[in-house]
Amino acid sequence: MPSLAIIGAQWGDEGKGKITDYLDEEADLIVRFQGGNNAGHTIIVDGKVFKLHGLPSGVVRPGKLAVIGNGVVVNLEELGEEIDQVLQAGGSIDGLRISDRAHLIMNYHKKLDGAEEKYRGKNVVGTTKKGIGPAYQDKIARIGFRAGDLLEDDLLDDKISFILPYKKDILDLMGAEPCSCTDESLHEKMRRWRDMVGHCICDTSVLVNESLDQGKNVIFEGAQGAMLDIDHGTYPYVTSSATCGGGICTGAGVAPNRIDGVIGVIKAYTTRVGEGPFVTELSGEEELALQHKGGEFGVTTGRGRRCGWLDLVVCEHSARMCGFTSLCMTKIDILSDIPELPVCVAYEIDGEEVRHFPASISKLNRAKPVYEYLKGWKGWDDTGAVVRAGYDNLPGEMREYIEFTERYLKTPADLISLGPDRDETIDRRGSWWN
Repeated sequence: MPSLAIIGAQWGDEGKGKITDYLDEEADLIVRFQGGNNAGHTIIVDGKVFKLHGLPSGVVRPGKLAVIGNGVVVNLEELGEEIDQVLQAGGSIDGLRISDRAHLIMNYHKKLDGAEEKYRGKNVVGTTKKGIGPAYQDKIARIGFRAGDLLEDDLLDDKISFILPYKKDILDLMGAEPCSCTDESLHEKMRRWRDMVGHCICDTSVLVNESLDQGKNVIFEGAQGAMLDIDHGTYPYVTSSATCGGGICTGAGVAPNRIDGVIGVIKAYTTRVGEGPFVTELSGEEELALQHKGGEFGVTTGRGRRCGWLDLVVCEHSARMCGFTSLCMTKIDILSDIPELPVCVAYEIDGEEVRHFPASISKLNRAKPVYEYLKGWKGWDDTGAVVRAGYDNLPGEMREYIEFTERYLKTPADLISLGPDRDETIDRRGSWWN
């Protein structure tokens, strides 16, 4: 199996970064295909903690190619800070490649992001204000800067002279903080970016496809989660890119038949950041207890994540949109020592039981969870010993929780994550690349 995709099955923060890092030991390329630095991955390698937002998770692995695909929007200022983080830890970015078609996040995008949220008033979406949405807006409006533009001075001059005055007018119209840069200062900044990453910029679609032709192993790494997909998520409380399986093709420049397997990463309970419906959301002390036990604070925002019970209606929707061939359940250890665990299997909306995730936000706001209740299990002191003992020696109630999810989604849970470290993983499959 020369290619694997790793996609979050909920609203992000499922632990995709750790799973990418776990599986990429035998991978040759790790490819980010959408999103921007609004995503956050925490990777722990040999006790070193890497908090990555723009760099693909595989960049911390020596000898790998870490690819930022054309579907990603890139903040080169913050990417430079992450590069410094990796270098200071003794790592290397020799394997970093950036698509010449990837769009760039500019400072005015961040200013517009904040202004647009303010303009929405009570209808805020809850963006990270990182400029992601406005950068994608410019992409669709055909007025964005692309990474490949950095390599052509004359093209940069032409685009800057047109785009910068236009953006300054928009900032003024929106009542946003004004942009103080000039044509010359912006061109100079972009030259510095070229000096930093110009050698990494290439046609990554050719690189990925030729690697697959050569039988190399490729991981496609998603950001956020399937429920934040611009088409299939909880619109308008979504991100600005295609986070489901189809986004791989458009965001990495590969055909559908080049994707051999899709791993859906499911947190054993549900979290989300920002606004939007959340049918199984907890409140009060119950939510705070789960939030603190699970360390549910955003890598990107630092905000406490909203927490609730596992919602299999959400996961079924994601599985259908993404074509999961395997599941990975993460953070199931956090649910230890809870006597009874509710699992949502349907919604009750206006007296009707619904088993497929509706598009209507108003219906979701009226939805009540239909729960099945599973027995809890006792925790343990030595996670390493539990991992070494293997799946069959997990507490029986924990295995029933996992297998209940497998039956509902008709997909095997091949990976079980019992902690943040790479080694705290039970792999029921063993071989992923043949």
